[in-house]
Amino acid sequence: MHHPLTAATLTEFAQALLLQSGVPKQNARLVADSLVAANLRGVDSHGIQMLLPYLDQLAAGTMDPVAAGVPLSESGACLLYDGQNGIGQVVAAECVRHALRLARAHGVAVVSARNSNHFGAAAYWAQQLAAEGCYAIVTSNASPAVPPWPGVEPRLGTNPLCMAVPGSQEDAWLLDMATTTVSLGKMHAASYRGETTLPAGWATDRHGVPTTHLATALAGLPTPIGGYKGTGLALMVELLSAGLSGGPMSTDVGSLRSGFMTLGISHFFLAIDVSRFQAPEEFAARLGRLTGNIKSTSPAPGHDEVLMTGEPECRTRSERLRDGIPIADALLDSLTARARIIGVPPPEPIAQEGAY
Repeated sequence: MHHPLTAATLTEFAQALLLQSGVPKQNARLVADSLVAANLRGVDSHGIQMLLPYLDQLAAGTMDPVAAGVPLSESGACLLYDGQNGIGQVVAAECVRHALRLARAHGVAVVSARNSNHFGAAAYWAQQLAAEGCYAIVTSNASPAVPPWPGVEPRLGTNPLCMAVPGSQEDAWLLDMATTTVSLGKMHAASYRGETTLPAGWATDRHGVPTTHLATALAGLPTPIGGYKGTGLALMVELLSAGLSGGPMSTDVGSLRSGFMTLGISHFFLAIDVSRFQAPEEFAARLGRLTGNIKSTSPAPGHDEVLMTGEPECRTRSERLRDGIPIADALLDSLTARARIIGVPPPEPIAQEGAY
């Protein structure tokens, strides 16, 4: 690992790279904030490493650095949005804004977006809705990389599914998962760290034979979580996202890491105003009781405690705010090399332990 970087340093570096690639300042800041927020939570698969494919897309002209998209239709609590091939985070921010507006007016909002791009971690958007008192579900389809169980040809993306609720302590209750055993980005993150093996069950080779060899896995296939159940969840996400929006589905979605095609990704945002059902403080108290009940469970041998969904990431965020964000040498080298080409100074690591 490289010397850790503060969140502020990493954010400024990411913003500078995007600015030099033609992204307006407000958009660049939004993207940088969203990526570093993932790094802070320990979700490095959706953190600063995503800049590399984003910069490839911008350089190839396959993603519009300026477009924010437009609503295509609005009917009651339902809104259809066209991202106009804008940066995924910019499109998602507009969708969240509309979802909050509609949820306040109707108690519920469903926003479906098409013609977008990778929007970072789904958690970033679900947390924004939850912070405004909404029970939020956010999904997105993705570039085809995953075979349907038990096939051996890519047909679906890692298709994330996220749920966040208001009233949790320090956002500790948060479900944010790929519908594969792990996200594809997690395998790329392992590669940047110089690892050569993976845990069993993460991936197969391109013929569907299970492998723990990282290079083979990256050239092979991620596995659906729970076999056919993961495929079912991925299809649910595909239909919620692209099925509703009318965007490309399955193999019609472009490849994120090629840098030479339009992606056409779709997103789905559901926001439910909890106050339409019960007082926010009552909902928070019920969530607290549920959390206490779960965490009071006796741990199995070899485990110290039972953690609530999202609690490990919440703890990591506290640690990284204090100690900085560790960035793998290989990743920082790649970003620094790109920065030199476009005239951006490299970031400065934390000078001494504990500085922030």
